[in-house]
Amino acid sequence: MTAWRIDGFGAPDVLQRRREPVPSVDGDEVLVEVAYCGVCRHDLLTRSGAFPNVPLPLTLGHQVSGTVVAAGPTATWAPGTRVMSTIFMGCGHCSACRSGDQAVCLTVRAQFMGDDFDGGYAEYLGAPSRAFIRVPDTLSLEVAAVVNCTLGTAYHAAHTRGRLAAGQDVVITGASGGIGLHAISVVKQAGARVIAITSRPGQTGMLLEHGADEVVADPELKFAHAVKGLTGGIGADLVLEVAGDPTLAQSLHAVRTGGRVVVIGNVSGKPSEVRIAHLVMKEISLLGTKSCSNAELGEVMELVAAGELSVDINRTIPLDSVRDAHRDMEEQRTSGRIVLAVGGDPVAPSGEAAA
Repeated sequence: MTAWRIDGFGAPDVLQRRREPVPSVDGDEVLVEVAYCGVCRHDLLTRSGAFPNVPLPLTLGHQVSGTVVAAGPTATWAPGTRVMSTIFMGCGHCSACRSGDQAVCLTVRAQFMGDDFDGGYAEYLGAPSRAFIRVPDTLSLEVAAVVNCTLGTAYHAAHTRGRLAAGQDVVITGASGGIGLHAISVVKQAGARVIAITSRPGQTGMLLEHGADEVVADPELKFAHAVKGLTGGIGADLVLEVAGDPTLAQSLHAVRTGGRVVVIGNVSGKPSEVRIAHLVMKEISLLGTKSCSNAELGEVMELVAAGELSVDINRTIPLDSVRDAHRDMEEQRTSGRIVLAVGGDPVAPSGEAAA
């Protein structure tokens, strides 16, 4: 099979096209013929060496959809089942895993597809059954590839961790990126007001078209004062901190007393300093988030099928163009998600939810 792998860390050129054996499966493992794989900024961090302990060589990619073509004797999914990746894989036995929340496994550190084990930049992917869930008939495999990492992540961060409610003022940093655009959709669907933050003034129109009520575009990402002005001097009820270190300090200034800052990602991969006194004096809740549960993902997929949420796919490109995707994202020449078409989806599902 064809797989794009890294043998070391560095620029996009470290991604190399290889011919690899198709994985064999046993026990509860399944072999998935990959249809699509999304490209996430996390992939860029892994490739560049932000996580130096990942095993090499490695196939990146955690946003995977496809069809099971072989299964071990105790596997959950039978051949022919359309599946998508859960991103995180826990022990499978603790209470968190049994409830469908593998990202917060209580027994082991949850493994990340494309970091801890091979991912979807390949024609086939072999992994335990719990690394996948079934794709409903109403969802195309193209949308299914990225719905978890985009809408699912945003939904969990906003609702479960951020206690999102209608009428609230919500700041979204990194708003023009893959998760940021989907966070706008999630917040608007809940009836809240979106203040989108971007470093690129040229993205203002696009963000307004995607549903943002207000846009603060500042190349230096100094947005706290503007947010205060837009909220009557009070500050935002909730900040969805997608960018991480580059914007966290401003987010802590932009949130109101008693407000919540939910950290979803960290585009730089660098550590960040937090003033403890700032948290104490304003009673700010600073929260982390990883990924949605299976139950939350089910809710998201129902909203997508009903047309209340949509996946924003910037473009779908061949697997062999993966280096171009990394370059475009690294140089901020794109918004939304880029999806790699590996095998494609030969059968369109009934009632397909369009991207």
